[in-house]
Amino acid sequence: MKIGTTIVLVIVLVVIALFFLLPILSGNIPEDMSATEIGHFIGGFAGYWRETLKSVFSAL
Repeated sequence: MKIGTTIVLVIVLVVIALFFLLPILSGNIPEDMSATEIGHFIGGFAGYWRETLKSVFSAL
């Protein structure tokens, strides 16, 4: 692999990892696998990114 391709691959993997890990680390992980707990978790995940994007675009 070329060096440039490797660097781009690493950057893409870091961005994907941050996309999934930041909301999980800042929120509550479901303790059981009930539908209600999973629904609250996914709602919190979506709410995290909605608020983040709202803050970013309002700062611009």
